[in-house]
Amino acid sequence: MPSRTNKLRKNPTSEGKRAVFESLKSPENIESILLSNRLKNSQLSFQLKEECKKNDIPIIISEDKEMSKISNTGKHQGVIANLVTEGYFPEIKFWNNLESIEKVDLLILDGIQDPHNFGSIARSALAFGINNIFIPKKRSAGISSGSIRSSAGAIHSLNIIRVSNISNLIEKLKKKNFWIYGLKGKVNDKTKIDFNKERKALVVGSEHDGISNIVESKLDYIQEIPMEFNKIDSLNASVAASIAMFQMYSR
Repeated sequence: MPSRTNKLRKNPTSEGKRAVFESLKSPENIESILLSNRLKNSQLSFQLKEECKKNDIPIIISEDKEMSKISNTGKHQGVIANLVTEGYFPEIKFWNNLESIEKVDLLILDGIQDPHNFGSIARSALAFGINNIFIPKKRSAGISSGSIRSSAGAIHSLNIIRVSNISNLIEKLKKKNFWIYGLKGKVNDKTKIDFNKERKALVVGSEHDGISNIVESKLDYIQEIPMEFNKIDSLNASVAASIAMFQMYSR
């Protein structure tokens, strides 16, 4: 029979105080919590016991060196939440729920591959009230210990939805009256963008290649972040996405 430690290693984890408490907002995603022996009488221990008791989540006291073996980030700060599943939201549930909602804002990530960028973008999305993020099943960062940590656990408060084809997704969204906006570094066509739509989707391309050509051909609007292009030619993907979300969704 495999040991409990081996079982824990196979699952994604949420690590560090802030990320673990954010994950506890969705307790159904947590199987157990590991707490360092050196923290068993701390204020953190008391707070965790209160939360875990309410949600029937076991706390396992462990040595730091054992936790370091289990850790996926190497920065667990003495507390690790072992997650039951990867936590992806079923696509069919999104379409079923959509029928009863008029105003919907969502985010589409067309090939973001760095888990830290993905986590940072997810955190910004939650801050701007965007609850649904679509990502491709292949060649994309997803829910992992790295992205969970970068999002400070915000990923657990979002619907992360994996789809086989971003282009096909956009076609389906357009049939449901969505307007599709794409983020690019520099835009030649300076057509004024109308953000006053009830249903909007923002597409953010990959770190190196941007939005794919086939996806770009389906955009209704192309969004540019004004900046001094003679001094710098691009921004980090997560920074650019956060600015674009502010421009688009704060109106």
